Amino acid sequence: MNWTQIYNRALRWAHTNANDYPTTQADEDMELRHQELVDNIVVISKWDYFWDIWKTDTVIGQSEYVADKLWIAPDDLDIKKINKVFIKYKSTDQYLTRLEYKSPNTLTEHPDYYKTKQSNNAPFFYIQDESIFVYPSPTEEIVWGLEIFVAHKPAKIDTTSSEDAIEIPSQFHKLIALGMTADIYYGQGKINEAQAMEAKFDSWVSEMVSFMKQRYNQPKKKTFTDLNQFR
Repeated sequence: MNWTQIYNRALRWAHTNANDYPTTQADEDMELRHQELVDNIVVISKWDYFWDIWKTDTVIGQSEYVADKLWIAPDDLDIKKINKVFIKYKSTDQYLTRLEYKSPNTLTEHPDYYKTKQSNNAPFFYIQDESIFVYPSPTEEIVWGLEIFVAHKPAKIDTTSSEDAIEIPSQFHKLIALGMTADIYYGQGKINEAQAMEAKFDSWVSEMVSFMKQRYNQPKKKTFTDLNQFR
């Protein structure tokens, strides 16, 4: 469901209308309920559910690759973890090579030393600020020669959010509406109804957690237009 569909379902379940529950209030409640579900998924998956792959071209002699050059917008996306980094040093290579992570504090030489002295057979990377540093630096410019696997915090949802933009499995979008229904009842002073809906929300979240424990790490193709499906 997209934002509007979730909102309309909450209105139906609470037997109310847009005049009594305006979109400005709904927008705030929806994001809070969405964040509750995200937090529960994070506990299970340690951020690994919310992952994507970013690619960029390698540049001859360049070791530093800034996040926004990797199609990552640092101001818009909260990166929680970099899982893997792959690179291709020769255009004739069939596969990309995985880089080993090293802390920059463990390096015994100046970083420039590793640009040319580090073997292509033992490449490594480290992270500083909003950049990824790879060593040795490329000696060829290769299209999509650098590939980064990252786990990120899902973007906040708002009135323009499509179904794909709500980065939890689509079958659990109804939980957001259920939580919002409880919020509506609280706002109306219907405490008993609100508590009943809150209890149902908690029960459904428990079911989601149980399901996600079994399924979050199962292999499944994931693309930018398929963000709300299981891996």
